Amino acid sequence: MKLDGLNTRPMVKKNERPIKIYVDGSYNPLTNVIGCAFALFDETSKRPYRVAFGKKLKSQVNYGSSIAEMIAVMTAIKAACSLCYSHIIICHDWDGVAHFSKCENIKSRHKTCPKFGEYAKYVDKARKSINIEFVQVKAHSDDELNCLVDQMAKSRAIAYSSVS
Repeated sequence: MKLDGLNTRPMVKKNERPIKIYVDGSYNPLTNVIGCAFALFDETSKRPYRVAFGKKLKSQVNYGSSIAEMIAVMTAIKAACSLCYSHIIICHDWDGVAHFSKCENIKSRHKTCPKFGEYAKYVDKARKSINIEFVQVKAHSDDELNCLVDQMAKSRAIAYSSVS
């Protein structure tokens, strides 16, 4: 079975303990490039599993930062599911990550950017097979993992801009 690119095949052994995933997104308006990053930390290893990537936006550039954050969350959910986690805690610094994760929070003014609706539908669908919690952390604070994903997302937006 697939969940919009998310592999939800029957898992041999689900990992029941919660896993923390720090997410962040960045947008470079000069190049229309987004940077997305997440750090998956299960507290059994000393180093988090880290992913960062850049992508050129072809449309909806007025929402670049929001799109970057939402893509980072969706990619993090896919990664957690592929690692057989059934309970994830998404740590984020933009309040829209949690707010827009529910279809009922997508209003008509958000229709100008279809990514909001796609994001809400994706997270709603993912919630049917895994427990997803959102925890907001203070941006640009002393939270080490939040600072890490912030820097990773920014660096990918810059690096991708220079190669595209």
